[in-house]
Amino acid sequence: MIERLAQGAGYLASLVLFGIVGLTMVEVVTRYVLHNPMILSDEFGGYALVAISFLGLAYCSVERGHIRITFIVERLSPLMAGRMRVLTLALGLVFVAVAAWVSWKFLGDSFARNMRSNSLLMTPLKWPQMAIPIGFTLFALVLAAQLAHAIGELRAGRVVDQFTAEEF
Repeated sequence: MIERLAQGAGYLASLVLFGIVGLTMVEVVTRYVLHNPMILSDEFGGYALVAISFLGLAYCSVERGHIRITFIVERLSPLMAGRMRVLTLALGLVFVAVAAWVSWKFLGDSFARNMRSNSLLMTPLKWPQMAIPIGFTLFALVLAAQLAHAIGELRAGRVVDQFTAEEF
């Protein structure tokens, strides 16, 4: 279930990416061909970048796409590498869970105060900001599932999610 939610968020991020590519193409045409630039492309491009980044976090983790520094772990025994994986997943989960909690509070404040951008469009910020807590929450759920799996593998005496530099 969590993996499917992460994949859905990843696909949504890819749709946002296609949308921003289309918006950029329209901006180029209106600016250089029609000599009448749109005022929304820069602002919405920034919102799209935030959405792509945060909605893609969980998907990237499920697909093992996040950058990993493996030169130390590669030198450890499989048991120690598994313990290191559990430790890093636990630390990551704590960090991301706190970030999710803070970002939900931030979004609630945006709703309560009806915050708007300081642009001509005066975009209500609650809508583009939604991607931040949703992305962090999905990422925290994925990390929790990966942590539970890693602990189970470690307890069963199996190798935990080993990576080598050659995989990249």
